[in-house]
Amino acid sequence: MYWKLKVLEYGKVESAEIEMAPLTLFVGDNNSGKSYLMSLLWGIQNFGIETLLDNHGEKETEEEQVLMSWMRKQISDAWETGHKLAETKEAAGELQAVLDNGLDRNKDNLVERIFNNKSVKIRKLRIELKDLTEASFKIKKISGTGENGSLYFSNNDSFGFRLTFSDRQLVKINESFQRVIIYIAFSMILNIHISDVSTMGYNIYLPSSRTGFMLTKDLINRVGRNSVFNIEIEQEKVSPFSRPVNQFVDVLNDLTMDSRGDEKFDKVIEYLENGMTEGTVHMSGMPSKEISYVPAGGTEKMPLRIVSAVVTELTPLLLILKHKKYLNTLFYEEPEMCLHPQLQQKMARVICQLANRQLKMVITTHSDLILQHINNMVSLFRQKDREEICRQLGYTCEDFLREEQIKVYQLKSEYGGKTVVEEIECGENGFAVPAFNDALDENITAVRG
Repeated sequence: MYWKLKVLEYGKVESAEIEMAPLTLFVGDNNSGKSYLMSLLWGIQNFGIETLLDNHGEKETEEEQVLMSWMRKQISDAWETGHKLAETKEAAGELQAVLDNGLDRNKDNLVERIFNNKSVKIRKLRIELKDLTEASFKIKKISGTGENGSLYFSNNDSFGFRLTFSDRQLVKINESFQRVIIYIAFSMILNIHISDVSTMGYNIYLPSSRTGFMLTKDLINRVGRNSVFNIEIEQEKVSPFSRPVNQFVDVLNDLTMDSRGDEKFDKVIEYLENGMTEGTVHMSGMPSKEISYVPAGGTEKMPLRIVSAVVTELTPLLLILKHKKYLNTLFYEEPEMCLHPQLQQKMARVICQLANRQLKMVITTHSDLILQHINNMVSLFRQKDREEICRQLGYTCEDFLREEQIKVYQLKSEYGGKTVVEEIECGENGFAVPAFNDALDENITAVRG
């Protein structure tokens, strides 16, 4: 199931229509709103369905009542027969109307939560549901004990979760679950969890300032503990980080050496450490969880503060792939940071391989080298003799990308400080980004006089 994000007058962005793909790239001018759009997508996927649909205690609208009635029938049928295929075409109009009303109510709160600040404004936020006439999700009863049982909700994207009901709760579903069953429907349609009943999947933001946070995270944690537990210490008022940055720091603190990432990323980790950091990144046990680096062929552990910028820049990605068990989407700001052009090409290869391992990626970038490698992989996939070409160049089928796996959006600053967002279509030679090409042409013109 798919959806399209539409915004109007959001920060510097005049308007935008964004449809996510397995690999989504935002390119364009500095200070044009790329991180704003990526942060909004991160917030929608992280805060849970409730944040989008909360009615703040108001009386249900007619559309909500119709939608609840439809969901009650799907749940009751599944409870009685053991399974049910819920076809969303039966409630398509109500689904879109309820979502529209919810976003109108909650858009300002959503943006404020993302930035921990009220200064970022948004005039209009809409999520356009697509393919509702053909979409469906499954409800399956799982055997329980006594009068209790569980229902498992899942969709065609392998997104799902389990809820336990009793016969008594089903009878009283009007009173007890009237909001929850609406949340369930949208969770299935949007692939977004319900925050209090599901922990399926993680969407992690890697900010452009990640190196600084890696080197100062212990100090940040100590200051945080002092402000919470040492009330006798007078604290200077500070502006809070945005929620994506807070999550990044929290994720790093929550990783443990005992946790194991998904083994499907093992080859990518090997490529990063052998071909880019030229050494391995380690994390010690509790309670210090000190992060260190061992150069290839060496045995002595080095603290991050004395290693190269390439290592500190790639350490967060390595730690997450090594120790985070469930990953759904990486929101990655400027993956080219601190990387030589040769390493930027290798980073592009990492991006392609992660996308082919079912890790969704949303990226902001100023690197024409990363985009060019992606274009090359799209072109390679189109070649009939691609396997022979791969053998000669040292690539594998995991390096290919199909054009339908990619969405590219250019943000261009216009007169008056507003940003125009346009989708770049894939042409014969891949994705040609005017912002990159125009900058190169201007430099050539200036040199030639």
